[in-house]
Parts: sequence; C-alpha cells; structure tokens
Amino acid sequence: MALAVYRGFNTINNNFGGSKITDTELIKRDLLNHFAIRKGEKLMNGEFGTSLRDLIMDPLTDETKDLVIQEVDTVIQSDPRIVSDGITLDEFENGLQIEMAIRYVTTNEVETLQILFDRPDREAE
Repeated sequence: MALAVYRGFNTINNNFGGSKITDTELIKRDLLNHFAIRKGEKLMNGEFGTSLRDLIMDPLTDETKDLVIQEVDTVIQSDPRIVSDGITLDEFENGLQIEMAIRYVTTNEVETLQILFDRPDREAE
C-alpha cells in the first residue's frame, strides 16, 4: 500500500468513525468545500469562495455561462493539486449542473465531478 501524499480530516457524513481522509478524497472534499463557501463568508479571507449561488439566479445567457465557467476554473486553478481538463455547464429545472474533468497532478488520473446548484424556491420568498 502506497503512502498518502496528502492527509486531512473530514467531518461530513462522519457517523462517529474515523475522520482522516487522504489524497484524491481529500482533494475532492476541499474542492467541494471551496464551492460551498460564498465569497466574503470566510473569516480573514474575503476573496475565498465563489459567487456561483448568486449567478444561478441570473438568466442563463452566454455571458452568465462564461462567468460561471470562469468562476469554476478559478477555483480549480487555486488548488495546485489539480488541473482542469474541461468544464461544461447545463441548466436543469431547478438550477445549474456543472461538470468538470479534473486531473490529479500526482497521479495524472482524470476524474469527472458533477455539482448541482439548486435555485432557491421563489414561491417560498
């Protein structure tokens, strides 16, 4: 068994088991955490995070698509452990689906991740 290159902790869906995660699982969790934080929410680092939750409320014009893809690419580029191999964007009934192919730098392995961003229910407002 190879030694882990990256080591970290995860408390999401933990069920009181071990919280240590390594390598690709850690990178994926860090990436998803980055997408879950809105810009300005992280203490002492107001530029961290994304504006994606704000952009999903805009009509999906070519300009909005470009902004979303640019935000996703910026997040991927901010992590030196991965490289983008392509980003696609699709609209679905309740929001946006972002599909990104990422290449892990240490293993050269490519994985496709999908993230759904749901629009808030407008009737509940």
